[in-house]
Amino acid sequence: MNHNRYNITLLTDVEEQQMKVDSVECIELTRECQLAPLNGTICAVAQQCWADKLIDPFNSASRDNYDIRQPCNHSDPTSCGDTTDVRKYLNSDAVRTYLNIDHRVPAWVEDSDEVGTTFSSDGDWSMSFHEYVADMLDDDLRVLIYAGDADLMCNWIGNRAWTLALDWKGKEGFNVAEERSFIAHDSLLPNGSSSIDAGVVRSFKNFAFLRVYDAGHMVPMNQPVVALDLINRFFFGKNY
Repeated sequence: MNHNRYNITLLTDVEEQQMKVDSVECIELTRECQLAPLNGTICAVAQQCWADKLIDPFNSASRDNYDIRQPCNHSDPTSCGDTTDVRKYLNSDAVRTYLNIDHRVPAWVEDSDEVGTTFSSDGDWSMSFHEYVADMLDDDLRVLIYAGDADLMCNWIGNRAWTLALDWKGKEGFNVAEERSFIAHDSLLPNGSSSIDAGVVRSFKNFAFLRVYDAGHMVPMNQPVVALDLINRFFFGKNY
């Protein structure tokens, strides 16, 4: 992600080389965690390695880790991203009533420290869950993995790598499938007009990976038309 289509430099050459060295240690710790997932201690150590050595160095660039196009003061997390509209909507009386949310349930927040700490204290971030995806694919369930290409934390390069490495019955066909342009259409316009060159997609049978242009972690917020077309195709079994 230090080399991206937005020409935004996130690391110095020295930082980039040091991270390549440090990644060897973090990968080995992660392997140890995944061999013994019930050992919360080693999983937490692996998680801390990633946080300290492979995530924190990016903070010096003062960019939002969830959308590198946006500036961010990491000493003040409230300056990173704007979820004001989402927060107002989800906490509105109308939405809470419609969703039948008990009055004792607190207001919605983007990041719950309580929930996050519960996951991180068990080293959950270092554990492996890709087997669940393979199981779903092998059961012929439709799976879509997408990533905005300005997202650093769940970046498209890493997502592309693990989808290609995933062992499932269609792996060979998926890996040789051509990456092609994803052309989105505004489903709210007559006949779905207004073509948009929205990204790059690779698909085979019931599996697809899509890199979405000009979007960070919150693809529906950055590219609502593209996201709506994408989810409609997914739900209605249409090609990408």
